[in-house]
Amino acid sequence: MAGWEVSRHPEWDMMYAVGLTVREIADRCHQNVATIHAHFQSRERYEPGTRATHEAALAARGVDRPTISWRKLLAEVLEFQKTHGRLPSHDSDNTERRLHRWVLKQRRAHRNKSMSTPKIVLLEDLTGWNIDAHQQELDETWRARLTSLIDFTAANHQIPRYKNHSTEAERVLGVWLHIQHQKRAEGTMLDWRLKMMNNAFLHWQSRM
Repeated sequence: MAGWEVSRHPEWDMMYAVGLTVREIADRCHQNVATIHAHFQSRERYEPGTRATHEAALAARGVDRPTISWRKLLAEVLEFQKTHGRLPSHDSDNTERRLHRWVLKQRRAHRNKSMSTPKIVLLEDLTGWNIDAHQQELDETWRARLTSLIDFTAANHQIPRYKNHSTEAERVLGVWLHIQHQKRAEGTMLDWRLKMMNNAFLHWQSRM
């Protein structure tokens, strides 16, 4: 029995299997609907059950499906990014702000794990749509602070103190390190940050 590995369009097959409609696949791959439809007719002949798998996934999609209006907005944002080389911003005209709000809504849904697989697939062409720029900035600041902490410790042969500090720079780093201890104790420190701290300071968890 023929499988995806011998299909002429395995990407289409995988999208079909997770419940994307022929129209959605055509939009995603910039192909003619009739061409996509003919492909799946052929696949059903060579691999019976292809349509049944699709229909089960389609039925399970629930309310969070890529509607016509949703796909229209996606097309607008894609065209905007193609023209301007970036995602829409909040500090421009009404049209751009409207598109910016739409992207934020998709980002929140993805972060909250409430976005359906078909939408995630259709959003793949939109570069950076699921990146939280504010969180990215916070993470970069955190990494920079860790680098400063490493440099301070190497230069002074001690960790910075937030009490009885010698300089303002030491106080800032001491306070930051104390906050990391608190977050670790509370179990609120992100895993990747904890791993970086452990790699940078083998015994940092025993110091308060």
